[in-house]
Amino acid sequence: MKPGDRVGIAALSGPVDPAALDTGLGELRRIGFEPVTATNLKSREGLFAGSDQERLEGFHRLVADESLSAVFFARGGHGLLRLLPRIDWDLLARRPRAYIGYSDVTPFLNQVVMRLGWVAFHGPMVAVDFARGLQAVEEVSLLGALVGEPQVIPSEGGSGEVVEGTILGGCLSLLTAVLETKYAVDLEDAVLFWEDVDEPVYRLDRMLTHLDLSGRLSAIKAMVVGCVEPADEHEAGETLRQRLDLLALEKGLSLAVGIPSGHCCPNLTLPIGAIARVDPPRGEVTFSLGKGVGAWA
Repeated sequence: MKPGDRVGIAALSGPVDPAALDTGLGELRRIGFEPVTATNLKSREGLFAGSDQERLEGFHRLVADESLSAVFFARGGHGLLRLLPRIDWDLLARRPRAYIGYSDVTPFLNQVVMRLGWVAFHGPMVAVDFARGLQAVEEVSLLGALVGEPQVIPSEGGSGEVVEGTILGGCLSLLTAVLETKYAVDLEDAVLFWEDVDEPVYRLDRMLTHLDLSGRLSAIKAMVVGCVEPADEHEAGETLRQRLDLLALEKGLSLAVGIPSGHCCPNLTLPIGAIARVDPPRGEVTFSLGKGVGAWA
């Protein structure tokens, strides 16, 4: 990608705040992109940015526009899961491009990796992160990721040995929502990234236990934990860290916690489907697009 590129703005989930959208579009222009908005971007029907059909048609029109180098999502919320079975993956496959978002976009990003063999980007959304104004470190992270530069992101702590694997994942609640469906993420030999906020620790523990019972935590090489802000008191955060340490020990996993990516500020961009090198002794995770892309395609 380069300055001046045309980029689509999609809305497959919740309704988009018009003021936040306008501010976010201005920020996109500031960093050098020309936004092209989906036809449903300012629509609203109940919980969603238009009906299922409106959201799907708006997205597919962007996908069919071969002049677009990327598609950013406007926001998360809820709604994309309803559309997964109706997305035209053959249409997507005709034009390789970057897709950028997080939260409710999680299942879509992992499907891009598994179905198409591309890297997708767990990164800022237009009516959320762009609307508040990107920090300099977020802008550098996003633009670097989009041109394929290696990303080195510090962690706040961790344990285990240095390991490498394809990084997959996203919002924990969405990863568990698709378990035992054909949209579940194949985590064999992967580095699992997850983040989530405003969830009490017991629900985070329940979701992790659900992943474990599904057999997926026994298949991964490492766990990288992004933004996690439990909805209960500070002590609960310490309880969660103890749970993660115990889980890593039981499963023989390398662990990195406190990666600034997801529902937080700064929200750094992670290339889902790229190779991640988890280095707990150095307290960092390195992402490279140089090999391994599409290992689960």
